[in-house]
Amino acid sequence: MSDRATPSNQQQLNFAVFGDIHGRIALMYTLAILWQQQSGIELDGLLQVGDLGAFPDLSKLDKATQKHSQKDSDELGFQNFYVATPESQFYLQHSQAPKTYFVRGNHEDFEYLGEFTKPTPIDPWQQIWFIPDNQAIEIRLADRLVKIGAFGGIAPRQECAARGKLAREKYRKAQKISNSEPRFFSETDIANISLDLQNLDILMTHAGPQSPELPTGSIFLDRLITHLQPKVHLFGHHHQVIYRQDPVSNLLSIGLAHLEFDNGKLKPSSWGILSISPESLSFVFMSPDLFPILDRITRTNYRSLI
Repeated sequence: MSDRATPSNQQQLNFAVFGDIHGRIALMYTLAILWQQQSGIELDGLLQVGDLGAFPDLSKLDKATQKHSQKDSDELGFQNFYVATPESQFYLQHSQAPKTYFVRGNHEDFEYLGEFTKPTPIDPWQQIWFIPDNQAIEIRLADRLVKIGAFGGIAPRQECAARGKLAREKYRKAQKISNSEPRFFSETDIANISLDLQNLDILMTHAGPQSPELPTGSIFLDRLITHLQPKVHLFGHHHQVIYRQDPVSNLLSIGLAHLEFDNGKLKPSSWGILSISPESLSFVFMSPDLFPILDRITRTNYRSLI
């Protein structure tokens, strides 16, 4: 096992990608640092697809987060990272701590995130960056620029109007709710997509597009992705594991599970490694077969493993 990661090949960039983490920022960084130490490869960044659990004010917790935090205090982990604490200092000033880039999910403090109108770091060490909807960030890695775009939130409960008076009324109600509740996006948001999202290397959304693998996905997001044609699309929310590479466009679509413990073990396929080079794209879901230490990681011991 190498004590220090070596720089990644200048022609290949490596990102650790995480599904919904719901406050488990310390766990996310533990996994990323351990992977670098064992692989000997330096990560170029962490990509997180929403439901980071950004609740700086605990009075703003939604009911689901409040309920789950009673069983697992890590649901409130954001409290230790948006300000300077011993935990945030330990992880974010670690020599092998990559920068994180995240989008909004549907379990966040939207008033807080709404204060940011452009990609902005939310911690004292400028390591965790929030990318607002309809925004993109270009990061220089080695001799390359990588453009990462964001479109967070979830789709309205009904995206298309059906025939019949009751169906039309249901559709209008869904649209009204999506326009008033910040966890949703709307058809108007899709139609008014920014030119900043053109020519993306990576698009991160929280929800996934409708597809054969995800029939409950968003029709609006399917249209958005068809229009933007990023090289890679990453999403979570549905907690459904998806790996799909379009044979025509070569678009790589990855859906990730929720980063949490299930019967004492980390849930499989909740994170993985995305590798990008000028010639190829690849993604590997992490498992104990590829990363044996996963079998040793528990809810109570992971902070002591670095």
